[in-house]
Amino acid sequence: MVEEFTNFMALNPEYGYLLGAAAFLLIIIGLILDWDWVLEPGGGYFNIAYYIDVFGRKKVRIVFGFISFLAVLLFIYGFFTYNPELYNV
Repeated sequence: MVEEFTNFMALNPEYGYLLGAAAFLLIIIGLILDWDWVLEPGGGYFNIAYYIDVFGRKKVRIVFGFISFLAVLLFIYGFFTYNPELYNV
C-alpha cells in the first residue's frame, strides 16, 4: 500500500499540491471548531502562545485561518499550473 502510494507520487508529483491543500483545509477546520492541537503553544521558533496572550485566541484563529486559506489557494494554483493538461481544451 505504501509502496503503491510512493510510486504514484513519483509518477505524479503534482498531486503533492493537493495533499498540501488538504492539510491546510484540515487546519482551517480545526480553527473553526477551535481544536486545541491547532493552536498548541510550543517553545519553538513560531511560538503561538505569545500571540494568543497579546491579541487573544479568537483574533489569532482568524488571522491564522486567513493565512491558511491563502495557502490552500496557492497549493491549488500550484496544482493547476504544474499540471496544465488538466485544463487544456
